[in-house]
Amino acid sequence: MPPRKEAKEKQVKGDEGAQSRRPWHPWGLPSFTNLAAPSTTAEEMVLNYMKEVCLTFTSAVANTMMHDENRWTDHTHQSLLNVLDKEELSSLDGQIKNVQSQLEERKKSLRHLQYELSSKTALPKTVELEKEIGRVKSENEITLSALVPFHGEPGSQSTITPMSAEDIQRINKDFIRWRKEWVDRRKIYKDLISQLVEFGQVSNITEFEEGLGVYKDDQIAAEVEQSEFCKPPIVNRPRPKFSSAKVHNSSLKRASSAAGVVDEDGKKKKMKKA
Repeated sequence: MPPRKEAKEKQVKGDEGAQSRRPWHPWGLPSFTNLAAPSTTAEEMVLNYMKEVCLTFTSAVANTMMHDENRWTDHTHQSLLNVLDKEELSSLDGQIKNVQSQLEERKKSLRHLQYELSSKTALPKTVELEKEIGRVKSENEITLSALVPFHGEPGSQSTITPMSAEDIQRINKDFIRWRKEWVDRRKIYKDLISQLVEFGQVSNITEFEEGLGVYKDDQIAAEVEQSEFCKPPIVNRPRPKFSSAKVHNSSLKRASSAAGVVDEDGKKKKMKKA
């Protein structure tokens, strides 16, 4: 039974693909090879390559070139080419993966080196350090000269009083008032928190305060708050003075009011004044 037309065509195409490469045209060569070259240059490159390939084969039939009006066709017998076995292909795959891992490591090291380069380029250069040091020294001298009247020369006292006694007294009064208000507010806050905990509305005080945005003072702030700087000054108030005559008269009045006569029934009678 003769084969069908479709099967015959497929068989012919398969034989052609097994015996030769796909046809190509020099006009399309730069597009699929990513060559930035015109078609004439690409055609010359391919012709030179084909001449070198033809010299490698002993048989002239193994590699021939055919010129057509529409395309150049390179016919090469696939049986003459070297075919890699599975082991060599697997080894090549392993080498490719190894190279890819090395490439990733090199990329990471490149990013790290770029970061170090940018951080070091942001630093002042050695040539600019001398100017920067001179500028800082001049600013330091200006600041020290401005502070001389306050702390005085070495071995001498200051000539300017930063604050007068009235200013110090006024600031102390304001500080006492502000601290009293702060202590009162803190007491009210602690009472409210204790009531919320007592009624079961708050289980964890720390989480509740974090949710409200309330943070406790750190160790440095606690030490400053308990130091001598934050303690209000002790005001020595004079005791009230009483005269000895007034004290004697008042004691006599209390004694006379308490004095009396007890009758036979046990009742107390007041004494008449003489």
